[in-house]
Amino acid sequence: MNGKSIGPKIQKLALFGLFLLIQAQVAYAEATSESDLGAFLEGVGDFLIRTVGPAVLVIGVGVAGVGMALGDERAMQRGALAAGGGALILLSRAILDFITHIAHF
Repeated sequence: MNGKSIGPKIQKLALFGLFLLIQAQVAYAEATSESDLGAFLEGVGDFLIRTVGPAVLVIGVGVAGVGMALGDERAMQRGALAAGGGALILLSRAILDFITHIAHF
């Protein structure tokens, strides 16, 4: 098996897993009151900020480091973008607080 055929398979598997995760979250989102829905959305936000964000950040920094060691410019770009995305996820709550403070919500 060549290396080119593994990438699309991993992408399809990751997208399928993400689809299943979203479907499970939609099923749990059927709440009976507004407070239940608020608690659910807080839980989803905490999961993204505390679990997904750091994972994406670490993977991005790792890919950028390996790309830098190998001298692969494209890998460094991908790693830097992934690290930036992870940092954005980590800072999302602070950015939202900043926007609501400026807009006086």
